[in-house]
Amino acid sequence: MDRAEIATAALARNDRYLREFVEALHLCPFAKRCREDGKLRRRVLLPQDDALASIREIEALPPESVEVALLIFPLMPTGSTNAARDFEAFGAQVRETMFAAHFSGPPFYLVAFHPDLPRDLGDAHRAVPFIRRSPDPTLQLVRASVLQEVRGNNDSERYVDPGRLTLEQMLALTVPISTSDRIAEANLESLQRGGPDQLESLLTSLRP
Repeated sequence: MDRAEIATAALARNDRYLREFVEALHLCPFAKRCREDGKLRRRVLLPQDDALASIREIEALPPESVEVALLIFPLMPTGSTNAARDFEAFGAQVRETMFAAHFSGPPFYLVAFHPDLPRDLGDAHRAVPFIRRSPDPTLQLVRASVLQEVRGNNDSERYVDPGRLTLEQMLALTVPISTSDRIAEANLESLQRGGPDQLESLLTSLRP
């Protein structure tokens, strides 16, 4: 497959993940609106591509034109827990570089998704990795100003680690912990209603 074919297939898988899993289970109330308003940007990157260069290009776009960006890596290693851990480590390095480049705070926050993240529905927060089982390794960027708008002006609120959040929690990164807990519980209830085995089968079917 050439680059165009790889990108077309990866975007088709991502479309299904967003529509049939994220939106269908209402895991993120902003996902559908962002997509329909044209404020979702997606890029498919091959191993030779520079992820940080792509992020800089996204950061240079008019702020009102993009709220969420997805960098999709269809040729990154998959098929094992180690592959997922390695990609999360890669995402952490990219995130650290992003933060270092912006002394007043980065325009986006970043979290890693991977098809081999574990399924553990023992409680709401342990269920987070299962929700982040995207068809291909993916870095999600969410505009910081969107998170700030969700947060409001309550400076006394507590904070949570963006690398441990679901899509919805990521979009509400700096809301009070009590609200974050309610979101996590609601997501777990959605997974349970959808049937974990059926949802795992769906997510498996989305993989290349």
